[in-house]
Amino acid sequence: MTLFSNSPDDWQKLDWQMLRDGGVALYWRPEYLAEDVRWLVGRNYDIYTFDCEHWTSEREMFSDLARALGFSECSSFDAVDDNLSDLPIREDGGVALVFRRFNVYATGAGSALMSCGRARAEVLLDVMARVCRFHLFNGTRFVTLVQTEDPDYRAERLGAVSATWNRREWVDAKRRPESRNEAS
Repeated sequence: MTLFSNSPDDWQKLDWQMLRDGGVALYWRPEYLAEDVRWLVGRNYDIYTFDCEHWTSEREMFSDLARALGFSECSSFDAVDDNLSDLPIREDGGVALVFRRFNVYATGAGSALMSCGRARAEVLLDVMARVCRFHLFNGTRFVTLVQTEDPDYRAERLGAVSATWNRREWVDAKRRPESRNEAS
């Protein structure tokens, strides 16, 4: 299925604009969020809503995601990524995750830094952007709407992709001088 055509009609659609911009949209005004959720519902999107003020720990956040989305296991960001990548998405619509009061999580439990130096809240949104790209690649639509009560909230570098080694040199040992003789 073609997700969109290259036409001005599609360019005006909410989901086209969200997906063009990375699949994660921020909202400050709840009425704008409600209006956009209604638009998505009218286009056959399945909506999953989360009240992030209840995410007082990483465990609670993972548990809430697992419960609402029907995951059997969800105890890490990698598991969230894997589970959302396997999420069934209807071809005549899409899936939208709605995070309400995300600022409460982002300034509370989500503010803890991970070993990568990024806050957990930002890592969660980064996962959402990567999952969005994965689904686009597979011909389905996945978006995340993030409502925050902080009008200055920023989430930087979402969905960033690093260059990866080619399939033949992916293993570190294949990129060592001694392995060049083996490849000849």
